[in-house]
Amino acid sequence: MQYAKLLGAGATVVAFARNDEKLALATENGADHTINIGDRTGDQVRDALEQTTGRREVDAVIECAGAQNSIRLAFELLATEGAVATVGLVGNRVDMPLFPVVSREYTLFGSFWGNYNDLTEVVALAEAGKIKDSVTQVRFEEVNDHIEALGRGEFVGRAVIVYD
Repeated sequence: MQYAKLLGAGATVVAFARNDEKLALATENGADHTINIGDRTGDQVRDALEQTTGRREVDAVIECAGAQNSIRLAFELLATEGAVATVGLVGNRVDMPLFPVVSREYTLFGSFWGNYNDLTEVVALAEAGKIKDSVTQVRFEEVNDHIEALGRGEFVGRAVIVYD
């Protein structure tokens, strides 16, 4: 969210999540609008997007889960010549109908991590107070509980394992 606001050249940024706590964090981190997508079809999400922004499509999506349903929804919301950048690793494949991808000239990017220069830029942004983290420290003994919460979509932010 913070990168979209910093690097989006003034674009309207909309956060989508199935959890109101995640949407609250997105608002805190600069989202212009939020939409809860829990138990909604793609058409229902598009309706909510139109009510919120006046548009039924978005130009670009940063998809953070990597899950099949999340990637599919990203493409359902995408405008012609739009782009999806997926950074999540929950799933292990992308199963999309080919015709819409080609006919609407979509682009899919994957990003696992950057290089040294990217890292120094992130650290500089954090030191300048332009980005902040949402990190929870998890004791090693609690890892399984947090993994289960992550699987249920209940975990907000990132977790770092700490050893006592």
